[in-house]
Amino acid sequence: MKTRFRLLGCALMLVGTMRAAAPSVAFVDVNVIPMDIERVLTHQTVVVTGDRIVQVGPTGRVKVPPEATRIDGAGKYLIPGLGEMHGHNPPLGSSREYIETIYFLFVANGVTTVRGMLGWPGQLELRDKVKSGEILGPSLYLAGPSFTGSGASAVLSPAAAEARVRQQKAEGWDLLKVHPGLKRDVYDAMAKTADEVGIRFAGHIPADVGLVHALERHQETVDHLDGYIEVLQADRGPVDRAKLAEIVKLTRSTHTAVVPTMPLWETIIGAADAAQLNAYPELNYLPRNVVDGWKASYERRTTAKNFDRARAMQIAANRKVVLKALNDGGVTILFGTDAPQEFSVPGFSIHREMQADVAAGMTPYEVLRSATKNVGENLGSRAKDRFGLVATGHRADLVLLEANPLTDIGHVAKRVGVMVRGRWLSEGEIQQRLAKIAAERK
Repeated sequence: MKTRFRLLGCALMLVGTMRAAAPSVAFVDVNVIPMDIERVLTHQTVVVTGDRIVQVGPTGRVKVPPEATRIDGAGKYLIPGLGEMHGHNPPLGSSREYIETIYFLFVANGVTTVRGMLGWPGQLELRDKVKSGEILGPSLYLAGPSFTGSGASAVLSPAAAEARVRQQKAEGWDLLKVHPGLKRDVYDAMAKTADEVGIRFAGHIPADVGLVHALERHQETVDHLDGYIEVLQADRGPVDRAKLAEIVKLTRSTHTAVVPTMPLWETIIGAADAAQLNAYPELNYLPRNVVDGWKASYERRTTAKNFDRARAMQIAANRKVVLKALNDGGVTILFGTDAPQEFSVPGFSIHREMQADVAAGMTPYEVLRSATKNVGENLGSRAKDRFGLVATGHRADLVLLEANPLTDIGHVAKRVGVMVRGRWLSEGEIQQRLAKIAAERK
């Protein structure tokens, strides 16, 4: 009798284990763009179990678990999930519904990793809820409340900077955000303390600090190409190629990466076409008051008496020259769009950024690398995680496409579906949710 109960107990434990086993999904006979180098692996099968890629190999050699959900990949292309290296969480005080909408807009477009660049209370808890699966969203890597020289939260002394660095490190933020206005001695105190406690800093280039000093202090990323036009004095004429070569060399030698945010910056400086901005279809996924605020802000900026459109257009043109030189010169480019921000709608903004980066002289592969492999290498080591490639052991963040994005970067918008940490969302499911968001827009 005891033996029978023991056997029954073992059987129940086995059933419980089977029920708790992580689900498997197999992309069968798919073209894989692994993003380790520029190549396409044809007729591959990729098996995912839980949140990990567990097998990648020729279809005839990969054994698919019998219980796995099979996704037909014939004629389709599988790429790693995309990273947004200058993103934002919804504002402090946002409803959970709005937060979930913003996160879904990212995921719906294949953005599975976001580096949030402005912290506020409660974000660390959101990061944990996303990681646990309580909220569907991209994996979050978060900068704390910014180091700025103005406003109620300004950091005005070296001592205050040191204290804030130590506080943010202790609280568990992933990096420090630099905003304009910091004095050089305050910036240096922040950088010194960051080095001591083991946390990186990134973002803007304060005017009193300057690009060269920020590079020499090993600021991890320069976002928006901030400081480059200024140091090159290229706001009213062509770029001095000799000076550009010098600053590219310095950027590369200090291992500083750049996050271009090209379309967003054209909006910020007033070089974008207002009619095109107002016609973006993705505006239908955000609240009307948010969109109306963007429209009013852009109109005020571009109709002000001191607005100089010719200067704005010159800066926009020179930013393309700078980005191409940085990319050609071996500087690490990290993909970012600064969403949500003026006319930069989460997820949807990546398609405009990708087109802009190609127009500036990057190849489709280089653009994809900036959003996949480069993001994984930048964030993964600190997070003690592996992602950014279609490779065994990497986080199962994947995007299945109808056509090859290496031949046309626009194909990134032609999705079959998105997988985020092992959860598969078909394009049909994505479109249903988007339609619901648009219908409930207020």
